[in-house]
Amino acid sequence: MKQPILEYQVDKQNYRYLGSWQGAILSFDGSRERKVVIATLDWPPYIGRQECQGGWLLQYMAAVMLQAGYNPEFRFLPWARAVRMAELGHVDILAPEYEIEVSAPSDVVLGNTRLQHLALSKPYAHTPVHYISAADGPLTQAPDPQSLSDYRVGVVRGYQNAPEVDKMLDSGRVIVEQAIDDSQNLQLLLHGRVNLIVADPLVITTLAKRQNIAGDSYRVLQPAITDQPLYFALSTARPQWQRLMADINSAIGQVQAHGVRAQIMNRLTQRCPSSMLNE
Repeated sequence: MKQPILEYQVDKQNYRYLGSWQGAILSFDGSRERKVVIATLDWPPYIGRQECQGGWLLQYMAAVMLQAGYNPEFRFLPWARAVRMAELGHVDILAPEYEIEVSAPSDVVLGNTRLQHLALSKPYAHTPVHYISAADGPLTQAPDPQSLSDYRVGVVRGYQNAPEVDKMLDSGRVIVEQAIDDSQNLQLLLHGRVNLIVADPLVITTLAKRQNIAGDSYRVLQPAITDQPLYFALSTARPQWQRLMADINSAIGQVQAHGVRAQIMNRLTQRCPSSMLNE
């Protein structure tokens, strides 16, 4: 894996950082006094070990952490394990995370909710969430959440999807098949194990292209379930997490005000094949 280069400008000052890979861990050394450990996942094309420069979302999250005053260390894990590590306080942050439904159960402590162990930052980006069906299936438009009990639904283990959908999926009235990741979730759909999956269409399209799966073998149902904000989910089991939260929220405002995401995207456009940025 190539060494990622992160470059951006804030208040007319140029910043340049080199990323360093050690197995499934990517670190940026900004000569900060403090380090923050972030449990994350391969989520192409946004972020991943196989993405050009780590993906724009990884670079953007790294910029936020560096501006907040922390050297970020990203640990790539299966999402369910990443969630568990964050809830137990073995890492500082779980990211990127969708909005967490208030009653969503903890993945670690029976009887607890996830929000008893994690606290969400300000949102820093957003992505769409849709139902996706097989092209030869009977569904041609997105079902109402209350009708999900009529279908077998595929989700990635540990994912939050959308509050109204998660509430229904957690109710026990829906047959839910859990996949390890989005790639396996897509396979569940194409092999007829489920009627629907819940996913970001860009992620599914990217995976399908890379696995030589025909684009007309599945159908993205309209309308979208939601346009989900992305958050940093801080482990409340970590010491001084409130200070970390304040630093991160301040940095999110700073990078947004200075158009850092657009800067990163422009630089990646120059360095990466277009197919790696927006498949």
